[in-house]
Amino acid sequence: MYARPGSQRLVTSVCLALLVAACGGGGDGPTVPGHTTTNRNAPGVHAILGADITDTIDAQPLQALVVEVRDTSGKLVSGATVRFVAEPSADTTPPNNVAVSMCPLSQPACARTPPTGLIQPPAPVGLSVISNTTDGQGRASVAVKLGHVAGRAVIRLTVPDLALEDSATYTVLPGAASYVRALCADTALAIGATATLRGRVVDRYGNSRSEVPVVTASTGNTIALNASTGVVTAREMGTQWLFMRYLQIPADSTMVRVLPAGRLVAWSPSERAVRLVNVDGSATRTLVTGVASNLGAFPHFDGLRKNITLHNGSAADGGVPNSVIVIDTTGSPRRDLGPGVGFATVVATRQLADGTLLVVGNTVADTSCAGLALFRVASDNSLTCLTTLPGLSAEYGAADISHDGTRVAYIGSDASIPNSSSFELRILNVATGAKTVLEPVATSPRWSSGDDRVAYLVPRPGAYVFGAIDGTAMIISADGTGRRSLGNFVFSPGLAWSPDGTYIVGRNSGSPDIALRVIRISDGANVLLRFRTTAGATADYYQPDWR
Repeated sequence: MYARPGSQRLVTSVCLALLVAACGGGGDGPTVPGHTTTNRNAPGVHAILGADITDTIDAQPLQALVVEVRDTSGKLVSGATVRFVAEPSADTTPPNNVAVSMCPLSQPACARTPPTGLIQPPAPVGLSVISNTTDGQGRASVAVKLGHVAGRAVIRLTVPDLALEDSATYTVLPGAASYVRALCADTALAIGATATLRGRVVDRYGNSRSEVPVVTASTGNTIALNASTGVVTAREMGTQWLFMRYLQIPADSTMVRVLPAGRLVAWSPSERAVRLVNVDGSATRTLVTGVASNLGAFPHFDGLRKNITLHNGSAADGGVPNSVIVIDTTGSPRRDLGPGVGFATVVATRQLADGTLLVVGNTVADTSCAGLALFRVASDNSLTCLTTLPGLSAEYGAADISHDGTRVAYIGSDASIPNSSSFELRILNVATGAKTVLEPVATSPRWSSGDDRVAYLVPRPGAYVFGAIDGTAMIISADGTGRRSLGNFVFSPGLAWSPDGTYIVGRNSGSPDIALRVIRISDGANVLLRFRTTAGATADYYQPDWR
């Protein structure tokens, strides 16, 4: 993105500079003199000179604001205190929304130290409140300086002792064209969707002007641009840039990310929340709060995509997960299986299409299975051990149950081998107990929706610490064939497949791109996803699943 201007003010010509100086106020255009009120003898406080002025930002009109105070009989009142109060701009979005200010006539120019830390430091402004006393002619005056926000500006006039009130209004115009600003810094579109993406020409404080920038697109086939209308059509997955330019002033740009359509469920550890959100970042909805677990939450859609299971820690700080939550995607009904059900640790969950709930974990309530095992949880919360999982440790994302419940993909080590550090990716057949090893060193397996493939992570050589390491993404068929890499991106544990098996999504953990990333399996095309929290901050989601 092009850099926006700093403190420089754009002066397009010597003639313009002379014109500004002739206005006497430091603005960017001519002053329209204020009128004298036509009802001079009416009771009240009235602006008789220096009101109803139209000028540009930062202008200081030569004509002061002069008011008269008359009592109920219409006679001029001397010695009355008049309060001049500059109202803030109705537009609260600028960082310094001064619409108009004032200073005493004894002060040559309205000036005070401007605020710091802004992209474009505003010109000095005067005071927002001044009190003055009427002279022998019943008049009080202040100098006026227009502010930084284009639009209507108001100075409220009050005489508290006489309960009088009126106002003086001004029209503040934008200044000279200073730079181009894109209306959206980053736009996400689903394939086939359209959006109108334009820029605007603004003055040095960001006030919009009437000029229309020219929009062009970088090289690529991700989007199609209608330059005359600014309509962008998303054609295929990827990213492409749009550039907004006007004459020779600094330009701006915006990224367009084209994504496959879909809806995700994901966990935000920092907010302890599980949410539904569209792939393009829209339609965010919080399903569960207070979710904390030092082994992750790993929310899963069930086979019908109507319910979600996840695991949660019962301790205040999360701790080892020993609770299971099953919740409808609408947020209700909800089923909670706390520690009282009997689980000491929960590693994985899966609700089948017929409503059967399966859990990988261990329990003190059922001694028929030693160590971590696969359990079926009945509607009355009673547990049945289906099979043990030899070599499985309670680690981060160490197991995943197939959608039909017939197999478990898990990471196991052979305890019979001294000092063994080989954590294998294994497939266990629940009915027969047969075991197949697919990968010698891996972590975080995830079944595809058709249960025919498994995605997993392979840690960098020499950096493997089980349960605490990210890795590059791989996929393999359940029979051990078709092993392939999905590139060099480093992911946190917890990948997810799109329902049609076309895409993989996971948390890209490599700086600076810490965000969910979608990869198209066929060719490796990929796009980063950007999400916002309810407070507007960037959301960092883990362990997504795709409906």
